Amino acid sequence: MWLCRRKKNFIKKALENKNLELALQRASSHHWRQYEQLAQSFPIEDLKAKARQIREENLNRLPELIKEFVNRATEAGAKVYWANSGNEALNHLEKIIRTRQAKLIIKAKSMVSEEIGLNDFLEKKGLRVVETDLGEWIVQLAKERPSHITAPALHKTKEEIAALLSQHLGRPIPPVPKEITRAAREYLRPLFFQADLGLTGANLAIAESGTLVIISNEGNARLVATLPPVHVAIVTVEKIVATMEQASTLIKALVASASGKRITSYVSFITGPSSTTDIEKEPVIGVHGPEEVHIILLDNGRLALVNNDKYQEILTCLKCGGCMLVCPVFQSLGGHIYGGPVYPGGIGLLFTFMTRSIEEIEALLSLCADCKKCEIFCPVGIHTGELIAQLKNELGPKWGERLLSFFMQKREFQDKVIQFFRPFQKLWSKDNYLKPLPLIWIKGKRLPLLQTTKRSSISPQIKDKNKPLIYLFEGCLNHLFFPSVAEKTGSWLEAAGFEPLMPLDQACCGAPSFHLGDLAGLKELVYKNLTSWKKYDPAVILTFCPTGYHVLTQIYPQIEPEAFLWKPKIHDVVSFLEWAGVPFVPEAYLLGRRILYHSPCHLEARGIKKEKRQAWLEKFGLKVTVESDLTACCGFCGVFSFRHPEVAAKIWSKKKEKIVVLAPEFIITECPGCLFQLKSGLAEEKKIRGIYHLAEIIDSVALERKRVASPLFSELEVGERG
Repeated sequence: MWLCRRKKNFIKKALENKNLELALQRASSHHWRQYEQLAQSFPIEDLKAKARQIREENLNRLPELIKEFVNRATEAGAKVYWANSGNEALNHLEKIIRTRQAKLIIKAKSMVSEEIGLNDFLEKKGLRVVETDLGEWIVQLAKERPSHITAPALHKTKEEIAALLSQHLGRPIPPVPKEITRAAREYLRPLFFQADLGLTGANLAIAESGTLVIISNEGNARLVATLPPVHVAIVTVEKIVATMEQASTLIKALVASASGKRITSYVSFITGPSSTTDIEKEPVIGVHGPEEVHIILLDNGRLALVNNDKYQEILTCLKCGGCMLVCPVFQSLGGHIYGGPVYPGGIGLLFTFMTRSIEEIEALLSLCADCKKCEIFCPVGIHTGELIAQLKNELGPKWGERLLSFFMQKREFQDKVIQFFRPFQKLWSKDNYLKPLPLIWIKGKRLPLLQTTKRSSISPQIKDKNKPLIYLFEGCLNHLFFPSVAEKTGSWLEAAGFEPLMPLDQACCGAPSFHLGDLAGLKELVYKNLTSWKKYDPAVILTFCPTGYHVLTQIYPQIEPEAFLWKPKIHDVVSFLEWAGVPFVPEAYLLGRRILYHSPCHLEARGIKKEKRQAWLEKFGLKVTVESDLTACCGFCGVFSFRHPEVAAKIWSKKKEKIVVLAPEFIITECPGCLFQLKSGLAEEKKIRGIYHLAEIIDSVALERKRVASPLFSELEVGERG
């Protein structure tokens, strides 16, 4: 467990590192601007769907494609070697080097070489190894490891890089990207001609022709693969695709996500060693390019996942690195803290599980906030957060996690705790908030007071069996802090002609238990809620939380197939209004006011973009602003806030800065967790007049005046209910 003992100390240092913060902010902002600009004129979503389909098709045929690739590459003149492990790959490489008596090895960027510890291995053998990718060279000189898959030196500012090169080259290098690049070119250029062997990875390998595909911007990869007399490529087996046409689609998807460009500067297709037939059509090997091409195919745990339904999708990754640049946790900590010992980021945790062991990343799994921004961005739609949560559930909860999960499962116990603490919290409260407390996870915040649903006006029993029954799935945070959300919803539902019901036997959705790794606790909650739904047989189950919606519709059916039957009945506020044909009538005091709509992460993960909600709200007369980038997370993220309060606080501080600049009068969101974060973090901002859940801003009186017959009344057979 490579980071377990000093994890908290490393996290603290990363959060306090201003240079790291500056470097990550510069890189992520530039990347997002490039990507957003491309997305306006490029069919990115269609490309993602095609890329995912291709990756799945190829993985299902992978053993067959490996054989075809070996045959075609051999026919083309390359020598192909099989390596089950990193050690086997290194042994193959050493034999090639010894046979050629190579002394100087130059490298193109290759994360698989990091995976197998290639540089250390060769240097211990007395060989000189030089990285030629600018970022990798910087990291090599600094004696560090890459902090990002495609931008290895992402964690360093231009000022730090200039200082490093000045020391290494013995002359002053100004902190100007163009001058830094010029210095690197001058130093590295002669080495391409002096090298005995060039070593690369490959982005893809094409089975039908035995072709390697290498993508780069700098041009170094092409020089590494062509100028030395020997080219060795180490390729992991999941990169094999069937056809050139498939490779073309994947190249587009990879480049768009990695750099926000339509295509990168260099795309090399290498099929065997260089050759000519210009003299009497007689084939001659080794002209201007290498005389020999060696391909080492590496498994290292990948084939074991090919038939693993739970984790196969890890292998679909294109290694674009874009997921990290939209990840709030990565932007706060960098890849040296958040990730595995080789591969950074959330996807790096999954690669570590695949290539090494789950134990090595056990202490780091909780760093995933499961905000799903990586999943939204990913060019092949990998469910990174979900896969990490599955790993947590395989490991099971520690005692503290089990205790927290237990508390979230026991609503009656929660109510007793609330009733006990309510009188005491009033001693340290002001304006319905607790006064500031000197605890890191609430530093600079004033927490809302604990409430209780006992004062709720919503009946826990059916009153009118002739109206469509709407089951209000309240959720834990509403239950603990914001019962007014459900109360207001019950009011406008009645005004619209429905029968709202909030049964006392409903339980937590199970999201906390799921993310704490308590699968047994989650299953208990699934069965409790399914029993309650069957008892009342509602027309609709109305949720107030996008995370809860996700768990009810996506996780429940994985645990109990019966939950599939309830999936069509589960709605959030907007989908219910649209489905039921009920008009959205906002409170009059919001009309003409400056409103910020904060889009919850899990809502965006359903494909409901903030711009879509903005247009929907404006259709009903509200003046709405949304934040422009995908990374605008509030930092609450459920149990993540309790497990890593210092990281959550960092994410929130960035969010708060943006909100203050936008200067809204009101803020609207659709998630109780976001509501908690916004209310507690902005309690002292007097210019903000109100922060509401969307369900709270519907005008019951005006809705009753405008009421029209909902299709529900005619489509549903409202009969006797249990």
